[in-house]
Amino acid sequence: EETLDLTTWAFTGAANWDTTNNWLELTDTSRYVVGTAFQTTEEVWSDNVSIRFMFFASGGSSSGADGLSLTAIDTTRMTTYQGAVGGAIGYGGLPGWSVEIDTWDNTGDPGLSEPTRADHVSFVIDGASNGLGEIYADIHEVEDGQWHEMQVDMVGTHLTVSIDSIVYIDQEVAGVTTFPAHVGFTAATGNVTNYHLIDALQVEEFICD
Repeated sequence: EETLDLTTWAFTGAANWDTTNNWLELTDTSRYVVGTAFQTTEEVWSDNVSIRFMFFASGGSSSGADGLSLTAIDTTRMTTYQGAVGGAIGYGGLPGWSVEIDTWDNTGDPGLSEPTRADHVSFVIDGASNGLGEIYADIHEVEDGQWHEMQVDMVGTHLTVSIDSIVYIDQEVAGVTTFPAHVGFTAATGNVTNYHLIDALQVEEFICD
């Protein structure tokens, strides 16, 4: 989207459309906030979609937190567009699937056991943000004050995730199901913070004869 029709999006928490810069702000650098934004008038199939966007996760505390997610929320089971705050990155508990960019080490936090201390990307089903997800991979530095491009392709049960043209996940994922989804983004801060911004969203479905 080059411009956003605000009537077709649902914003919760700290999320808003920045009319000065024409991008989506999920969180500013306030502590313990969550922000989500979902496109609500069009559905895609959860296992037949390609999504590309730019994200910015910087500008807060010296070691920023907590991260952001791309989420395909199951419209047949959802009751809200907003998940849990902090280490749950705003998608915790939401039905569907999420691809998170986690920029904070939660390995020692009760209820938020993680497989790595490093910043990482993880694929999570049904908002199960309290563990390693179905697949994860450590990523390069993205809290560098720069915009980064991310692409997520879900075709059947095969997931491909790349950041800045580096492929981090390219494999089959058990447990992926078919459901109609609204595409959106979530982010959260805790005691440590970052701006979490989104721009240049493209969503495509694959068409077969």
